Amino acid sequence: MDAATITAVFTAAATAQSWTRTNLGLTTQVSAEDGYRYTVRLPKDSGKAFIAGRDGHAGDELLDIEATWGLTLPIVEAAMAATRI
Repeated sequence: MDAATITAVFTAAATAQSWTRTNLGLTTQVSAEDGYRYTVRLPKDSGKAFIAGRDGHAGDELLDIEATWGLTLPIVEAAMAATRI
């Protein structure tokens, strides 16, 4: 994956309004212009957001691409806002 796609996926996750709580942490799925749907996860305990995988016309692919702290913080804010009761 190129840097522009990675940044676009994390930027999309920062505006995601649908998050799911799992035993692995908060998870959302976002689409990118390349035709894939990406799974972005916030670790359950602590740590940076990461792209856990993608699926699309070519099948599923497991990934482990970590965001920077600068990209993680807006994702945390979006996840907390979406899961707040």
